[in-house]
Formats: sequence, structure tokens, C-alpha cells
Amino acid sequence: MFITSISSRDTLEKLKGDFKVIDCHFKKFPDGEGYIRFDEKVKNIREILIVQSLHYPQDEHIMQLFFMIDALKELNIEINLLIPYMAYARQDKRFKDWESVSGITLAKIIDGFDLKSKYTVDIHDVKITKSMKGENLSAMPLIAEYLNDLDLKNPVIISPDEGSLDRAKKVADYIDADFDYLEKKRSSGDNVEIKPKDINTKNRDVAIIDDIISTGGTIAKACELLKRDGTSKVVSGATHLLMIGNAEERLIRSGVDNIFGSDSIPSKFSKISIASIIDDVF
Repeated sequence: MFITSISSRDTLEKLKGDFKVIDCHFKKFPDGEGYIRFDEKVKNIREILIVQSLHYPQDEHIMQLFFMIDALKELNIEINLLIPYMAYARQDKRFKDWESVSGITLAKIIDGFDLKSKYTVDIHDVKITKSMKGENLSAMPLIAEYLNDLDLKNPVIISPDEGSLDRAKKVADYIDADFDYLEKKRSSGDNVEIKPKDINTKNRDVAIIDDIISTGGTIAKACELLKRDGTSKVVSGATHLLMIGNAEERLIRSGVDNIFGSDSIPSKFSKISIASIIDDVF
């Protein structure tokens, strides 16, 4: 399988399958406009996989994707697309009249290119993937493998809210652990406690798992309370680590012992690679 990328080149380097990389070169003109060009090997192929993560700078990576697709379409090449991190995926519903539902808009545009296959990874809401007639893949087994290697003591896998409980359950089932979700309880006035709904974590290790960690506020608050109540260790990770603002400092200060994520968004926390997902699917 031929494969190409601009924003996810680190992931391509970790592939173990029989992939042949077609280089795609990107540069910016002085006015800020972008330019892409494939190397000449592209003229001899009939099918290709684009792996393009749409992390920051999102709009630049989105336009790169559109240019890549259109250039390959002109050569009558069949295109498969895998988007490790889908930009705008949290904008999946209309809260106010006349506002754009940006995630759906982006998905519709991608669907309009008539690609052979389209995949996302742990997207925030699968309605976005369905809007582009694609399939969502899960990195939760990879997170489970990573946690297994940490040798956690009597672990509990916890999701930040009930809506993400399925992710925690997937990980827990894989490593034969208990699972729960964080519940917010107002104790008095403005004082809100965030703690596991059902399970006592005293003298146990906890892994807080989600699809995205953004500012880390909820996890930090939960970690402080978990440690106060006798939890031995707290690790926290997600498929996509945005780590906005002082998220790293906030999590470390709260007592999180280990922060981890995938290379869908490259960073020093990318301790898991989605390359194995690509190897499995293609």
C-alpha cells in the first residue's frame, strides 16, 4: 500500500507493514497561502492512503488535506483516508440559532470528495464520522496495553463522565480491571466534589481515560480528591492530548503520576502510536 502524510509523518515512521511512502512537500508563500507537491513516484500508482491528523494549526492541516486529495484525484488515484485527530469534532450540535455546526460541515466537505474509504480514531462523537460515511476506529486497546505495562496495583479504570463510560469499560475489560465514572456532587455552596460514582479507590491505582484531554481541569480536581481519599497512584491519558494552556502544570500539581497519549497529536506525551491501527486496517 502506498501512503502519504504531511502532519502525521512521525506516525508513518513507526509502521511495520509493507507501506511505500510517497513524499508530499508543503511550503508557505510570504502571504501565508500554502502549496503542496507530491514527488514524481505518485504518477505510477493507482491507490494510496492519506494519513493526515487535523491538530493545531487545524485550518492549515485541513487545507493541506484538501489540496492533497484534489491533486491525487486529478491523477485518477483511488484514495483511502485516515484522520487520527479530527478537528472541530466537539462542535457536533447546534446550541444557538444560526450558528455553524463546524464538525458536521467539515465531515460533509470530506464526504464530497468521494473517497474509497474514510476513517477517524476515537472521535468525540461518531455522528461526525457517520456524516462523512466513514468508520471510527478505537485506540482503547492500545491504551489498555500501555496500562498493562505499568503494572498498576488493583487498578480502577475511570472515565471523566458517564458519557465516556464505554471507553473505560473497553480498557477495563482488556486488562481485567474494575471501571467507573466520575460524578460531580455539590456538597455546599460553590463547593463541587468530583469522585467515582460507585467504587472506593483507597489503596488502589486509578487510570482516568478519555478521548480528549483539553485543559485538564476536571482530571486535576478529581486527582486531588482521589489522592486525599487514599488512592495510591493516579495516571491519566487520552487518545488525543490537546494540553491547552497550563494543562500540564495543572495535572502535575494535582498529583497525576503519569500523563500519556497517542501520536495523533505529536508531543512529549505521545507514548502510544496509532501506527499499529493503520497496520491492522490496511
